[in-house]
Amino acid sequence: MTSRRRGVIVLVAVVLLTAACKSGSGTKSSGRGVDGGGQAAVESVAPAASTVVTHHLSGAGDNPHTLFHGGPAGTDPIPSGSAANGKLTAQSFDGIPKAGPLFLGVGGVASAHYCTASVVHSASGNLIATAGHCVRNKLFGGWLDHILFVPGYHDDIAPYGVWVATTAYLDSRWVDSQNEDADIAFLTVRKAGGGSQTLESVTGSSTFTPSPGYSNAVSVVSYPLTAKRPVGCATTTAEFRATQLRLDCSGLPEGASGSPFLASGNRLVGILGGYQQGGSSADTSYSVYLDERVAAVYQVGAG
Repeated sequence: MTSRRRGVIVLVAVVLLTAACKSGSGTKSSGRGVDGGGQAAVESVAPAASTVVTHHLSGAGDNPHTLFHGGPAGTDPIPSGSAANGKLTAQSFDGIPKAGPLFLGVGGVASAHYCTASVVHSASGNLIATAGHCVRNKLFGGWLDHILFVPGYHDDIAPYGVWVATTAYLDSRWVDSQNEDADIAFLTVRKAGGGSQTLESVTGSSTFTPSPGYSNAVSVVSYPLTAKRPVGCATTTAEFRATQLRLDCSGLPEGASGSPFLASGNRLVGILGGYQQGGSSADTSYSVYLDERVAAVYQVGAG
């Protein structure tokens, strides 16, 4: 899936590159940065000798125009997938509250979606997880600074509103060299147009699970590029190598990057990304292993 997953960002970038991306060559300082719009990236040292890069998105104050409308949230569970000839294929459904696509907001308008993200528990109640290459990609000049999250999205319905990404937390290994073992990002968000509710209070969340082991029964939710509905399947993870999980499920197509691996008990045990930005075929996908370094990034974002 490498070429296809890169293709999704290429497609978006061709149309929106100038407005959506920004150079990441800001100043760096020790210690965790204070939230605020438009600040340069701040590097901070976290546990396990990990370096966490905190980046304040210049689009944090955006209140974009969208064609979304109100409507009911999805009520069906994540599908198991269809099995034929020993091959598992993801099935379309109407989504779950704590997962949704990422859109680029350019010129005050939401573009087509390009990645998937999910709500993860945090002190603020406003944290999502996605792939690192959905937030920073050197191929397109650095940071994507105008990111919108639409939890539970289906059929042009935004049942829980639109949420604007304000601050990103990434491992410096991804920021500096796009190390595939660090292809994960956490984003704080706020409700577009304001409001006192936290994201987690309206959608629920998953619990970040460090060192989850290699064998996990999981459900996966993904948003195909420009599709109006997500797809999902239930499968198991296995060790690809010490730093990567793998799973087999066909039909996790363009836009699948950032899709959550959800295990029993609402546990987040992986995010589709990592090896070759998610996979080298249509049937097999990968996640970075949630080790101590990834946990350190999460801890900074979760507060």
